[in-house]
Amino acid sequence: MLKGTLREQLLAPISPDNPVGERLRDHPQLNFIDDQMMKVGTLSHGEVQWHEVESCAVSLLSEHTKDLKLLTVLMQCLQHQATPERFSLSIGVLVDFLSNFWLECQPFPGARGEIHRKKFFNQICQRTYVAADKLDWSLFDSDLKQVLEALLEELDNQASSLSLPVDIINDISARVRVNLGQAGRDNHENKTKAPQPSQDVAVSSSSVITSQTSTGTPVSIPNLDIDNSSERAFKNSLLKAVDSLNELGSDAIKLSIRVRRFAMWFSINTLPDANAQKETQLMPVSSDRISDYEESLQRGADIELWSRVEESLTKSPYWLDGHFLSFRIAKALGLDDWASIIKDELQSFVDRLPALLTYSFKGQVPFASEATIAWLLNQDKSVKVAQITQQGSWNEKRTEALQLAEDEGIAPALSMLDEGLSQATEPRDAFYWRLLSADVMEAHSLSSMATVQYQTLYRQVNEMSVTEWEPSLLAQLKNNIAEQ
Repeated sequence: MLKGTLREQLLAPISPDNPVGERLRDHPQLNFIDDQMMKVGTLSHGEVQWHEVESCAVSLLSEHTKDLKLLTVLMQCLQHQATPERFSLSIGVLVDFLSNFWLECQPFPGARGEIHRKKFFNQICQRTYVAADKLDWSLFDSDLKQVLEALLEELDNQASSLSLPVDIINDISARVRVNLGQAGRDNHENKTKAPQPSQDVAVSSSSVITSQTSTGTPVSIPNLDIDNSSERAFKNSLLKAVDSLNELGSDAIKLSIRVRRFAMWFSINTLPDANAQKETQLMPVSSDRISDYEESLQRGADIELWSRVEESLTKSPYWLDGHFLSFRIAKALGLDDWASIIKDELQSFVDRLPALLTYSFKGQVPFASEATIAWLLNQDKSVKVAQITQQGSWNEKRTEALQLAEDEGIAPALSMLDEGLSQATEPRDAFYWRLLSADVMEAHSLSSMATVQYQTLYRQVNEMSVTEWEPSLLAQLKNNIAEQ
């Protein structure tokens, strides 16, 4: 099947009277897909027949049913060892599905399926974020870059119109921009490598000016065009400047922190519309995303985590808790000057509209938690990270996986657990995700596969020391000792 015709084929309705078709419960191709996807995340992962699964998913989606679970499988196939073309195609397929079939798609049509659709959307986007890191970005030509950027913008628009969480899309877009920028700089350096003259030289072109840092290292600085034709255009210009500043290093990042917040807040001069309880109709950042950020901070802060949080802040200017989170990440990285700027900028914004501290998102999720307010009021000395971090419960995850397997089948449950495993950064977390996979298999008459998994996990954990089991625990103890 030609990739160029795939989107057209998937866009075709199943029938004029029933565009999404009926829910499939038993079909040879569906059974084959389930059998193959059950291997994902297990010891049989390498045996998955990805090409055959993709063909079956396309066939079923084109001829029988617009099924969200089949879309999830197709996205996994397109993004498995993806080329730039197939990765871009996967985004296009998702955009088409959102714009044409989302609200009535099987097996969760209508209002009753809203929560389930949102859960699958998050899973798809999280896998896409991971897949983006595995691409060879040097293979993107200028045309394909423009196509991908346009598709991501359309994905953001479609998700917003359907009240789906856009923070993970923002993370994907940020990662794409960073990787494309880095690939472009690498290609430029490879083409222009040559002995440099001893004196400082300014090299100009239509897009780049070369300057010197204090150490003599050349820094490529793109020309910036500020479009002030509208508030939106001006804001986008400022955010492009933020991306450019972030690429220049620590001193420029300090400025970028201020510019980002100016771009977020310069046009906000009044309080948002709200009811008598000061509850707005603004959607909060998803709780899953916040939990992921908090758990990542507990496992160990890094610049990537900080960048993801900053990108989420850009899309949710009233998420005041996010600035406290960004502050804590900067502190954990030893970047006290960054942390100070973050707090100063938020304090200035709140001083302008102090009532914001009493407002909430839709669902009465506060703009600022008690911990954030205490921090802003300089009462945070007694506020410990442990007091404001909500750790995910493995028992709750086990219950969720078993319930998902009961409601929707074992393949979606194992797929959810595989997503968790792909994001695990410590042996302890990876162990529990694999253990939960074995539990699900055991509960659904796959005892032989479960037993092999249990035995493997037993051998591995018996051979581990405490420091190998949870390296962050040792780091935390060292930090606690150092504070005494």
